[in-house]
Amino acid sequence: MELNKDVFIQQGIIDCQINQLIEYSHTDPDVQKFTSDPTRFKDRDSFNQWLSSGRIIYTLFDKNNNLLGIIWFGQKEPPVPMDANFTFAIRIFGPARGQGLSQIFMKTAFIDLLKNQIKSKITGFWLETSVDNFSAIHVYEKFGFKKIDQKGNKIAMRLPAAFDF
Repeated sequence: MELNKDVFIQQGIIDCQINQLIEYSHTDPDVQKFTSDPTRFKDRDSFNQWLSSGRIIYTLFDKNNNLLGIIWFGQKEPPVPMDANFTFAIRIFGPARGQGLSQIFMKTAFIDLLKNQIKSKITGFWLETSVDNFSAIHVYEKFGFKKIDQKGNKIAMRLPAAFDF
């Protein structure tokens, strides 16, 4: 799907983007500070192990297939009681940050996921983020996620499956 003449969204990830994802996981200060990606995407083996749990991936990329962002969904129970059984995560990398791409990227991925998945399986979406990841919290709240719980330095947030995109 073309977002604009220089930015595209697709379901899936290609080989060169996996390498870029691994590289960002080791070099992007925000990714290192706020996520477990340096472990999750330590190398190809760790990426493949993570992928084998059934993640549904969407990528944001430029006309040269350079990875600008990634979204993933996975069927997983939340860390605190709430009516949501799919986890959600987004990363926007490097020069794509601050360009206003996250909202349209999320909207496109959620609409595509809900259109192509059996909706009855999805009760809602949840995520966890650091309490001091202010820009991410702002993005999530602007999109419609609501804070459900806070334990220590983590906030759990939820978006209902019937959310109107």
